Amino acid sequence: MTMLRRKFLEGVAASAGLGLGGLQGLKGASPVAHGRNGGASSADAGPRDGEVGPDPIFEKPSPITMAELARKAIQGVAAVEVSDYAPGHYQGDLSPSPPHADMNPKKAIVVVWENFPQRFVFSHEASYDPILELPNGVALCNQFFEGNDGWAELFNSNGRKERNSFVDIIRSGPGHVWVRWNYFCVNKDDDSHPAIRGTEDYVAYTRGLVWRRLTYASLMPDRFEGYSWQPIDYFAIAPTGTTWKDLFPRDETHGDYHVASTLDAYSDRRYDIFWDDDGKPRRVGDKDLLLSISHSPGFAMVMPLKAGHLFTVLGNASGFPSEKSQIVDHSFDDTGGWGWRSARWDHWPIGWLNSQANDYKPGSPYPYHFGPLSHYIVNKPIQDVKRDFPIEARDMELNRWTERHVYYTLMGVGHDLESIRKLARKWLDKGNDCARPSSIADL
Repeated sequence: MTMLRRKFLEGVAASAGLGLGGLQGLKGASPVAHGRNGGASSADAGPRDGEVGPDPIFEKPSPITMAELARKAIQGVAAVEVSDYAPGHYQGDLSPSPPHADMNPKKAIVVVWENFPQRFVFSHEASYDPILELPNGVALCNQFFEGNDGWAELFNSNGRKERNSFVDIIRSGPGHVWVRWNYFCVNKDDDSHPAIRGTEDYVAYTRGLVWRRLTYASLMPDRFEGYSWQPIDYFAIAPTGTTWKDLFPRDETHGDYHVASTLDAYSDRRYDIFWDDDGKPRRVGDKDLLLSISHSPGFAMVMPLKAGHLFTVLGNASGFPSEKSQIVDHSFDDTGGWGWRSARWDHWPIGWLNSQANDYKPGSPYPYHFGPLSHYIVNKPIQDVKRDFPIEARDMELNRWTERHVYYTLMGVGHDLESIRKLARKWLDKGNDCARPSSIADL
């Protein structure tokens, strides 16, 4: 073999696996044994220290139960398929199917860490839209590329079908895991003509953080419904019957609860949202402050829960240009938000109803979700959402721009706001390397 050809093949091998460069120094000798019998999926085949790319396996491991997963010794980080997961610690029945997810609604891919209590879960019942879950069942969801004006999405019975939303473990551990999620955004009444095909990759290392790569392709290129510029709706899942006082710390002065913050990674600017027991919102900051943070080179969106500060980081370096960036506060419609205040819905994550909206009422047997913030990619900031949102949704130049681009975010659990701010800047300061999964390996 010539030297030139050898160098070429070495380059191909090094670039395989979504550009997982820089992994050669990670420790880990063998894959986490997650077959039903606790053995490797095939004789001696499994990840080796320093390898990149997909798992070198010849047989897919069988799913295990959540109880088996709890007893399993984890090395570093592992991605495991389970057969009996339900979001929000839900204990009720998930049959018949439909309206629940087809085949097995309790199927899930679960990412677990050796040294951290959180889990990262792709739940079939929740349309596989992944959630970063704390031990008490509260979880953060970043959503997906929802078709403009809600014509096509995943929070409906059609979106729960395996053919419209499906997940694969590409790398199972132990130095890092890699999970790929593909989905088709579909209309709740007819899924024969999907509007969007989304592809998202998630890579997690041993330090508890999750790197996300997201992009989409329009399947209706001549219609505005076939595009999306709102890949991040900042939703949380809460277990049945919980209230704000169960989930969030109480403000000692005002008696309400701190439910969300946005932090400028490049200054000390911060915008905070509070809800009281009756759902009345309060904020520290105004619409101009929130928009100025949106236009920063980078920021973190945080839910400061009692059980842990769940956060997402994005910015210029991760594919979200500051001039097109807008965070909206749904409690206050002057920020471009919908004025939801502290609304809760229970049509997701448990798909008990073929609906994309169902208001939660106390006494509901289902977990619920709520969403204080969203992030938009826009040419012109939305001010009056009822007036400006339809105009922006029909901007085909913007729509086609969003489809051509690839975006990256960082998710994790923190202990306080300032440490999250510092982490956000440290990641974003890596510049173009934010597009590499290994950019989070040392964080």
